[in-house]
Amino acid sequence: MERRSFLGGLAGTPLAAGSAAAQTAKPRRRPPNVLFILFDKCRRDAFGAYGMKPVHTPNIDALAQDGVRFDTYYAPQGLCGPCRASIITGMYPNEHGMRKNCHPTHGRGQNSYHGRNPDPFHDERFHLWDNFPYVLHNAGYQTAHVGKWHLGPSNPGFFDTWRTFNSQMFHWIGKPHESVYRPDMQTDRGIEFINANADRPFFLYQSFYPPHPPWDPPRKYYEPYQGRSLEPKGYYETVTSLDWNVGRLVETLRKRKILDNTLIIVTTEHGMTSRKYPGTGVHGYSSPYDEVSRIPLVMHWPDGLPRGMVWNSGVGAVDLAPTIMDAAGAVARLQGRYMPLEERSLLPDLQAKRDRWRMPLVMMNHCQRLYEGAYFEDRAIRTERWKLILRRFKAYSEGSPGSLHDMQADPEEKNDLYGDPAHQDTVADLSRQLMAWGERHGDPIAMELASRALMG
Repeated sequence: MERRSFLGGLAGTPLAAGSAAAQTAKPRRRPPNVLFILFDKCRRDAFGAYGMKPVHTPNIDALAQDGVRFDTYYAPQGLCGPCRASIITGMYPNEHGMRKNCHPTHGRGQNSYHGRNPDPFHDERFHLWDNFPYVLHNAGYQTAHVGKWHLGPSNPGFFDTWRTFNSQMFHWIGKPHESVYRPDMQTDRGIEFINANADRPFFLYQSFYPPHPPWDPPRKYYEPYQGRSLEPKGYYETVTSLDWNVGRLVETLRKRKILDNTLIIVTTEHGMTSRKYPGTGVHGYSSPYDEVSRIPLVMHWPDGLPRGMVWNSGVGAVDLAPTIMDAAGAVARLQGRYMPLEERSLLPDLQAKRDRWRMPLVMMNHCQRLYEGAYFEDRAIRTERWKLILRRFKAYSEGSPGSLHDMQADPEEKNDLYGDPAHQDTVADLSRQLMAWGERHGDPIAMELASRALMG
């Protein structure tokens, strides 16, 4: 599959000064650098800035305090590969085609492709060429990917520096605690890239595999949690080890005097459960419930974003690509999008401090397997107050076809109102919104589930 010629391009010159929205911020001499930091399987409560648990993440917390912390940020699917594809393309999984993980697997789990692992950049089933790293590369940015990729076996061609691997199930180069901790080594590579490109616009995709298990960080990160009742303790210790490396990257930007004009984004692709939900057990994923799908997001860019803001309105991972391209001055509209770039970008609202729900958020999961043995797919729609989850079953039918939660009164999603006669109008209204979303985004499953719910 060839690269798409319509991708890329910046307004006016190869590296324009920024979008119309960005012009309202203080003037800057060149487009911002972009440092995109991604964790794997990281919950909101693992960042101290969210104030949910006594965790130790001082560097991330400092970015949040001086930047923007997003309180209602959702993954489109609670699985690594599909969400990573949505992040770079701004498309939902049903649009870009990646609905399972794309990497070697030793088992036959429902979450991975079987047989020969596909290369989604050279496979007609997938539509990943419309992505923001390619746009930035074509625009003259120096680009690098360091760490876990999970979107194919090799460099697609738009990263100038490629220090990458797929899932390996270990975080040390050799024997744990007697060799090099992989996140430390990857941060070294990221720092080398920043230092080599500090005098020109760059994009660094720094992707850490932890806190995906195993939880075995260097022992020095155990100390902040001594005497604390916090489980699983190893999980939070691992996040603290990543926070230290985030601090190293930020300090490098500060020393090179480019911190203020670097858009830093710290986030993850999905979280994990602490209790059993339909379709998943403890420490599970692939679920539209908040422990998995509502995840942390911090942005920091002193030259272009407000400082010290908490953003309460709903934001999705599909909004990141247009926002990053808008910040860089990219005006190309990517094929497959249903709204122009300037309407998808968060930048105008952020710079105007216009904290508002722009549209409902949608989550999906494909072909998941319940512990009781039922195979099902689901779609969920989240508004400012409500979350509706609808399911269809491929085998058996013991599970509930839907769940409804009042996210203001029941943020832990313990009280299911789906069958309550007093809330059937709410179910119908949300189903109609999901139907409209499915029509716009070409998702027949969303339309089918919404139609079933409306028919009762």
